[in-house]
Order: sequence, then structure tokens, then C-alpha cells
Amino acid sequence: MSINKTKDIFDDDFEVIYQEDYSDLLRDAADDDDDDYEDVLSTLSELDENRNNKGKNRKKKRRKAPNLVSPAAKTVKTGGKLVYKLVNLLLRTATLILTAVIFYVLAENFWKHHAAYGDVFRAFIEKNYVLAAYTGIALFLLLFEFFSFLVILTGSKKSDHKDRRLDTGKGLFSFIFIYAGAFLSYLLCGLIPSSPAFLQGVQGALNVYGSIHTTLLPLCIAGIISCLIRKFLVR
Repeated sequence: MSINKTKDIFDDDFEVIYQEDYSDLLRDAADDDDDDYEDVLSTLSELDENRNNKGKNRKKKRRKAPNLVSPAAKTVKTGGKLVYKLVNLLLRTATLILTAVIFYVLAENFWKHHAAYGDVFRAFIEKNYVLAAYTGIALFLLLFEFFSFLVILTGSKKSDHKDRRLDTGKGLFSFIFIYAGAFLSYLLCGLIPSSPAFLQGVQGALNVYGSIHTTLLPLCIAGIISCLIRKFLVR
């Protein structure tokens, strides 16, 4: 190749680099790349730290924000409990009134028909077994209603997990028993024999008891409903 052609290829700024100088240049370039990489990592770290700080600040703001829903929910819950207690009190009062009315109906009818069997105050002196049997059945039913009234009045128990009393719907059995007994007496009293003598008193008492089964039906149905509501819906 001629000298003129060589001059055409390499211009005036061409610089010859030896092997040692080339290694230094590579090292400097690598150092520059490491510095750029460290700068990028540092920038990312700062961004991540800023993000975490913002998240913490948001949590603090959330914690400091007042909870306006909780007081309102407590107020609604307390109001609901008061309503339930009031309804329960009214239903229990109604149950007690129904029990008292049934007691009165039984007492009135048994007393009205007792004179046919003699003087009740002289029954034991005169050994009037017919009147004694009649009076015995009447007293059994009246005492049953009286104790049912007391059970309804105090018929609540403490909850297993809270220190409060729950209505268990006491009185349900008494209404079922009174009406079922009256209806069966109406159907079966005619089958009772008249001998021995005291069976006449049993027959007479059951005849009176059975004769009022239509009067007792609405009273007992209303009582059963009130007990079921107290037991399962309003406690």
C-alpha cells in the first residue's frame, strides 16, 4: 500500500493506543458503569423509603380518624334491646292475665255447680264422698293454674355466657294441659260409672270442666302463642 493511501485511511486525529493504555480505559469505563448502577440503586431505595413513609403516615391518619359508625351502632343496638324487653314484658303480662282469667273461669263454674252435691263446708263431717271427689278435682285444677301463674311470673333463667336473664316461655304446658283436659273431659265424662259413690263426684266435676272447653279454647290459644313468641322470638 502506498503512503498516500495510508494517509487517506487514518486522518490527523488518529491516535495509537498500546495494550497498557487500553486496559486503563476499560477499567475507567467499568468504574463509570458501577457508579451509574449505584446511583440507580440509591434512587430506587429512596423511592421505596418514601413510599413506606407515606404508607405509615396514612395508617396514622386512619387510626386518628374518629369512628363515627360505632357509637351509632351501639345506640341502635341498645334501642333494639329496650324494644325487645318492652315487648317481652307486655307478652308476659298478657300471659299472666290469660292464666288469671282461666283460673277465674274454672273457679266460677265449679263453684256454681257444687251445690247440687251438698254443702262443701260440711262434706268431710257428713262423709259426703261425692262432694269430696268433686271438690278434689276442682282444687287440683285451680292449684295447677295458681302455680302456673307463679312459674310464669318468675320463669326466667340466667344465660350461660352473659349475666342476664332470658325468658324461657314458661306457661306453655299449662295452656296445653288445661285445654286438652277440658276437651277430653267433654268427650269421656259420660263413660265414667256412677258406682262407687265418689265416682259420681268425679263425673260431675269433669262434666263441668268439659262444658267450658269452648270458652277455654281462645284463651289457651292466645296463651300458647304468647309463650311461643317469648320463647323463640322475644327473649
